[in-house]
Amino acid sequence: MTQRAMFPPHHSLPTPPKDRDGAGTAALVLALSSYMLTTVAGGFFLAIPVGIAAIVCGVVGARRAKRGEASNGRMARVGLVLGSVITVPTTIFLAWLFYGLSQA
Repeated sequence: MTQRAMFPPHHSLPTPPKDRDGAGTAALVLALSSYMLTTVAGGFFLAIPVGIAAIVCGVVGARRAKRGEASNGRMARVGLVLGSVITVPTTIFLAWLFYGLSQA
């Protein structure tokens, strides 16, 4: 004799995809790190690549939020803007500094 199952087999509902918030968070963390590097002696040289990484992560995070894949679009945009506000003046300052040193 075979035993018959008392209940039908359980079928779970598909789980919704998780948000992809990593890029927006990384943008804000990198932008703040870039800001902190500008306050350290010699940190100007590291602030520019870290700021560029913040800009790239901010663009990726903002696009994901626009498509509905991420829920932290505001954080991504803040990281993008803060990374830009820090990277551009730092780059201009270093270019001015190197130009002045080459003329001396």
